[in-house]
Amino acid sequence: MRSPMLFYARVVLLTLYFLLVCAVVIPFCMLRPFHRNNTRDGSWLMSLGRYLLGIRLRVVRNNRLSDDQPAVYISNHQDNLDVFTVTARMPGNTFFLGKSTLKYIPVFGTAFWLAGNLFIDRKNKAKAWETMAQVARQVRQRQCSVYIFPEGTRSRGRGLMPFKSGAFALAIESGLPVVPIVFSSSDKNIDPGRWQAGQCLVSFLDPVPTDGLGEADVKNLAEQCRQRMQLAIDEMDNQLAGETK
Repeated sequence: MRSPMLFYARVVLLTLYFLLVCAVVIPFCMLRPFHRNNTRDGSWLMSLGRYLLGIRLRVVRNNRLSDDQPAVYISNHQDNLDVFTVTARMPGNTFFLGKSTLKYIPVFGTAFWLAGNLFIDRKNKAKAWETMAQVARQVRQRQCSVYIFPEGTRSRGRGLMPFKSGAFALAIESGLPVVPIVFSSSDKNIDPGRWQAGQCLVSFLDPVPTDGLGEADVKNLAEQCRQRMQLAIDEMDNQLAGETK
């Protein structure tokens, strides 16, 4: 049975938990600023919030790459629950690529910056490729992976939204494979108003190579990845629907 009281109680509790984790991550990162695994370790701590929600996370398929194999990871971006589900499967030596305004969010922005994550100014679309070339240089210098939400915004129950080109321009410019990570639909399978909110399935798809690709191939690469991700999401949603019958 759904309880509105439980829903609002969880909103308050998870907000406090989110702030607490950020406050813990800041001094932790100050001891080793911009370390290759700061984001992974902070993400793991944040992901424990899913237990407060009663979410059961199940891995359908693990990552085929090791932490020492740089890649551009892309994932569907659904809603605020991503903070507690996406973070549960964060590869090591990986940094988020976020919009530059994130650094100005109190507490969180400081933690995000100290963890070593990368920032991009999304307003200047005219210099998008040049900007990705700059990020690619940082990635090559660090020998790290990057995690990006190619939809650019939360879908909030509208399904997988069209992909922006940035993640794929970065992958091509840096010569790294694209690894799609897909999560089952939150709006269909999770209800924070229930004591056991639901299940979340996650799957790492096969890496998509970018060898030999150029700027003209960005849109095709984006569409190829989007189609594969949509198929995988549909399969996981159908699997969960079948289990509840």
